[in-house]
Amino acid sequence: MGSTQQKPHVVLVPFPAHGHVAPHTQLARILLARGVHVTLVHTELHHRRLLRAKRGAEVSSSPPGFGVEVISDGLSLEDPPRTLQAHHETMEKNCLQPFKALLRKMINGMPPVSCVVADTPMPFAAVGAREVGVPDVQFFTASACGLMGYLQFEELVKRGVIPLKGSDYKSDGSLDTPLDWVPGMKGMRLRDMPTFCHTTDANEWLVHFHVHQMKIAASSKALILNTFYEMEKDVLDALAAHLPQPIYNVGPIASIVAALPGDKLAASSDASLLQEDRECMAWLDGKATRSVVYVSFGSHANMGDTTLPEFAAGLARCGSPYLWVLRPDMAADVEVGEDGLVVPWCAQEAVLDHPAVGLFVSHCGWNSILESVAAGVPVLGCPVVSEQTTNCRQVSVSWGIGEELPKGSKSNEIATIVKEMMAGKKGMEAREKVLEWKRLAEEATKDGGSSHENIGRLVDDVLLKGR
Repeated sequence: MGSTQQKPHVVLVPFPAHGHVAPHTQLARILLARGVHVTLVHTELHHRRLLRAKRGAEVSSSPPGFGVEVISDGLSLEDPPRTLQAHHETMEKNCLQPFKALLRKMINGMPPVSCVVADTPMPFAAVGAREVGVPDVQFFTASACGLMGYLQFEELVKRGVIPLKGSDYKSDGSLDTPLDWVPGMKGMRLRDMPTFCHTTDANEWLVHFHVHQMKIAASSKALILNTFYEMEKDVLDALAAHLPQPIYNVGPIASIVAALPGDKLAASSDASLLQEDRECMAWLDGKATRSVVYVSFGSHANMGDTTLPEFAAGLARCGSPYLWVLRPDMAADVEVGEDGLVVPWCAQEAVLDHPAVGLFVSHCGWNSILESVAAGVPVLGCPVVSEQTTNCRQVSVSWGIGEELPKGSKSNEIATIVKEMMAGKKGMEAREKVLEWKRLAEEATKDGGSSHENIGRLVDDVLLKGR
């Protein structure tokens, strides 16, 4: 690409949470390396949180070809929304017009905007692009199996599976209802679906909002997924038959970013709102190979005040040293074993790559699953919300890289299953399987691999064509 005028200009609009902003920033780094001009759009509340988190830290200037814009969301840093529904409702109500105004300005800019990459939970971004006349592409940052789960919400309503009958559905067996019709995913149960459909309310807002998201996604120009074909082959094939537009699986996207020569955006691309602990790596250095249990529930998932003490007691009795990320908002007076270390946040990829780590106890967020595969570390799943339940089902049933911790497990049960995953037969089998997936992920992301080639196709077939 020669002159600035010839560059495609891609606008990325991530949902304002770490698990969404991080993969969008990684995609921005890849596109920037391929000569694409990139603008990352933050909502005002998230941008303020980022500034507050980085207060006092050295701020790196953005490289040429990369910009950041902020749109008003009408939300207050002092009184943020208390629920996911409130956050979505406010953004859908307040962000459309500011985003359209931003796009109109960038259409006449240099280079003019050629495509909007909208995070699927931000349907206003796709709607705004269409109303202004800019092509939109969807970036679904979770798993292909999670996307398939959300695509079934409308079918669940049509078949009368939801709303559930009675308030005891969590314990009366209702969640074990078989869903043998889900494309590409044999043996699914209702409990394995994204949790937003587990409701007794026929008017549940989040169910209808996800149906709306899926309709917007299905009518986009293309769909980007942070996965690789070999790992989710059955689901990706089913999605290709179900959706009208081309699908570009480009993951694990972090692995492609790691191989970029002279990454221009690396110094200014940290999307975290939390400060990383710097001492845990030295602590890991003093531990034997594959001896440490690493525990993290990501940037938002919360296991609840009643579960934390049991979980802490189970870790303290598991017989292995453990590193536990306990965010400030999860802080509780918990029992910490003699060989346990609790930190508020850490550099997860570096921790998982450390030879001392032998097990990842995870909420099964998609970024965490991919990072675990990339590091070759088996998983003990403790899903909390959204498609984490779907990912966890795949972890234990389809991919064989771990097990699920049964709901309501007491401390002795937690200690027992951690011991089994660290030194027992199940743990050994999971370790062998995850190393196989690690090899396939490496092949997918290197030059000539399925994901690496899809990046090129995405740029050439969608982004370069622009308007």
